[in-house]
Amino acid sequence: MARYTASASEGLQGRPILLRHQLAYGGGNLLGSGALAISGAWLLYFYTTFCGLTLIEASFIFSVASIIDAISNPLMGYLTDNFGKTRLGKRFGRRRFFLLIGIPLMMFYPLLWVEGLSFWYYLSTYVVFEIIYTSIMVPYETLATEMTDDFSLRSKLTGYKAIFGKLANFLAAFIPGQFILLYGKDSATPFFLTGLTYGAILIVAISCLWLCSWERERGEEVETSAKKGLLSTLLSLAKDMRSTFYLRVFRKHLGMYLCGFGAEWLFASIFTYFVIFVLQHDPAMVAGLNSLSSILQLISTALFIGLCVKKGLQQTLYPGAGDRHFRGSAVYLAVVFPSTVRPGDSADVRHYRAVRPGYRRGLLYTLDRLHLPGRCR
Repeated sequence: MARYTASASEGLQGRPILLRHQLAYGGGNLLGSGALAISGAWLLYFYTTFCGLTLIEASFIFSVASIIDAISNPLMGYLTDNFGKTRLGKRFGRRRFFLLIGIPLMMFYPLLWVEGLSFWYYLSTYVVFEIIYTSIMVPYETLATEMTDDFSLRSKLTGYKAIFGKLANFLAAFIPGQFILLYGKDSATPFFLTGLTYGAILIVAISCLWLCSWERERGEEVETSAKKGLLSTLLSLAKDMRSTFYLRVFRKHLGMYLCGFGAEWLFASIFTYFVIFVLQHDPAMVAGLNSLSSILQLISTALFIGLCVKKGLQQTLYPGAGDRHFRGSAVYLAVVFPSTVRPGDSADVRHYRAVRPGYRRGLLYTLDRLHLPGRCR
């Protein structure tokens, strides 16, 4: 009898996907959620308070980075799809190679939090970090389908990714709060130490992800019949994107993604300013409220998913719609749920992308990023 038989716990190449693999895969989302959560909540405040930048200058930095992010995502998808043909790609893997080089690059994150330098320094460092972020997250998003073809296993990997995303949100609020309590609200040191600490966490997380992941054999990869260049591939992608809007389910998921993600980042940016400058509270209060919010989001998400599984989505949302208590709950769910369970992260939507003809996984997994480049500022 073979050592590994085909089962619900087995990935490609006859390798079982154990708990450590699921945890390692989920840990990769500490970069996807945590680093951006810290930046979203504090970077604008840091730029305008400790770096001497105006709101217009700080917003310009985020706008430029958003444009570059929208361009770099499909480019990175194309690069990882074709990197397996190179010598480095054959040795380290077309996806995992970028995880490997991204491990030491995580220590670039603290450089965003150095005070007293010029506008061009902050612009260049933020743009470079966005490129580093993209170069890791695009291949990371495709690893689940590289490791297994089993839908239930991919759903487990996606579930751990969501769990670690909530853990990352908690750490993103908890860590700066502790340093602010130690060094005071008038010092920039807490933010640099936050970047340094979280950079070290990211090194450990990406290292575990690299060690506990694998890719499908080159012979197992489904090749497209026609070999296209970068320009023709991107033009075909842009043309094909129009056809996706004829699909009702795609329009719904896109609307949820835009509204949920946009509202989340807009709230994260404004909330810090509102609490500190309007309500006149200490920055540590912001960190505490964000920590509480991440815990409540995790609990509410688990409860809502449980209700949907038990009663179905329609029975969960619509009974008692005329009751004022229900209307209040519906408003809460409308605000919290889209930002905690993003439709683009679900295994169903991932599977939908995977069956779209003519494109490989790396390019497919950048589609939602094209519709909402960057973050709302």
